[in-house]
Amino acid sequence: MTSASEPAARAPLSFGRELVTPVTGTERIGVLDVLRGIALLGMFLVHFNDNAAHVEAASGLTTIYQRTVSLFFEERFWTMFAILFGVGFAVQLRRAEARGRSFESFYLRRLAGLAAIGFIAHAVFGFNVLLGYAVWGLPLLAFRNWSMKALVLALVLSSVSGCIFMIARTGYRLAVVGESGYRSERAALMTFNQTFLKENRAAQDAPGYPTVLQARLRHMRWFYVQPFSFLPVNTLTFFLIGVIGFRLGFFEKPAAHRRGIVAISIFGVVSWLAALWLFQDGGFDSTNVRDLTLAYVRVGFGLVRHAWLAFAYIGLVLLLVSYNPAWVRRLGALAWTGRMALTIYMVQIATLDLLFSNYALHVTLTPLQALGTGLVFFALSAAFSRWWLARFRFGPFEWLWRSITYGQRQPWRIDARAATVGAT
Repeated sequence: MTSASEPAARAPLSFGRELVTPVTGTERIGVLDVLRGIALLGMFLVHFNDNAAHVEAASGLTTIYQRTVSLFFEERFWTMFAILFGVGFAVQLRRAEARGRSFESFYLRRLAGLAAIGFIAHAVFGFNVLLGYAVWGLPLLAFRNWSMKALVLALVLSSVSGCIFMIARTGYRLAVVGESGYRSERAALMTFNQTFLKENRAAQDAPGYPTVLQARLRHMRWFYVQPFSFLPVNTLTFFLIGVIGFRLGFFEKPAAHRRGIVAISIFGVVSWLAALWLFQDGGFDSTNVRDLTLAYVRVGFGLVRHAWLAFAYIGLVLLLVSYNPAWVRRLGALAWTGRMALTIYMVQIATLDLLFSNYALHVTLTPLQALGTGLVFFALSAAFSRWWLARFRFGPFEWLWRSITYGQRQPWRIDARAATVGAT
C-alpha cells in the first residue's frame, strides 16, 4: 500500500517550499504492482476462509483446501504485504533524494494519513494492519542512511526481539517476585486476557453496530499495549527485509540478481519446512530462564519461521519477470489491483465485515463456498480497478492518502489519451 508505482502526472505539485513530482510511467516498477495484487488475493482467501462456517464432517476436498490455506496461505501473504511496504519506503526515499527535496516532512505526513485510514480500518471494521504499518513506519526513518551490514544486524535483532523480551522479562520478574509470585502473575494475566477476549468477541458479534463499535474500540485499547504490538518482531522485521531487498536490486533488476533471488527463495522454503516438521514446540510456559531459552532455540529463536515461505512466492515472480518482462503484462489483472492496493484492501475488509457480521448480512458459507466467493470478489475487484484506472490517476483511497500527505486536494482525472494507455 505504498505509492512506489503510482500513475503519471502531467505537472508538478507544490507543497510549501517543496516541489513534488508524482511518479511518471517510466519510473514505475511494474513487478511491485503484481506482487501487491498477489498479496491481496492471498489475504482475501485467508480472510474468507477464516469467516467460513466450521464443518464437523468435512468432505475430503474441504479438508484439503483448509489444509492448503493453513500450510501455504496463512501469514505468508500478510508477510508479503508488509515486505512490499518496506520496498515502497526505499523507493520513496531514493526518489526524494534524486529530486533533492526533503523526505522527512513528506514521509511523516504520509504516515499520518495512513494512521488516520488505519484507525478507521481497525475501529470501524476490526482490522489492525494499516494502523500498525503507520506506527512501525516511523522507525524506518532512523534506518534510511544505514549501511547494508548495519541493516542486516538490525533485521536480525528485530527478528529475535520477541524471544529476547520474553527471556528478559521472565528473568527480571523471577528476581523481583520469585518463582511462585511470577507464576501467580502469569496465571492472573492469562485469565484476564482470556476473559477479556471472550467477552469482547461476544460483544463484536452483537446484532447492533453501536455495540460492535464500542467493543472494537475497547479491543484497540487492549491490543496496542500487548507485547506483540510494541515489539518490532514482526512488522518492522518485514519492513527491513523489503528495504534490504530493494537496496540489493532484487525488485528493479531481477535479471542481474537471479542467484541471490534463488538463494533467498530456497531459504524461505527450507525455513518453512524446518518450522513445520523439524522444530519442536513447547516449553514456552517455563518459569526457568534456561529452559525458556532452550525452548526458543528449538524453534529457531525467531529467525526461522513459517512466514518466510513468502520469500519463495516473491522470488518466483521476480524470476519469471527476470527471464521475460512480459510477465508483468500477463499478470495484469493482479497489477491493476496492486496499483489500487489501499482501496482494494479497504473494500475487502468492508465486504468481509458486512457479509459475515451479525449486525449486517450474517452470511454463512462453507469453506469451499468461501473460496468461490473470495475468487469472485477478487475478480470483480480486478475488473473495477482496470475500469477505474482507465479514467483516474489514483484509486479513491490512494487519492485521499495523497491529498492528506500534500495538504491539498489532488487532481485525479486523466485525459482521453492517458485513459487509452491505462486501459491497454
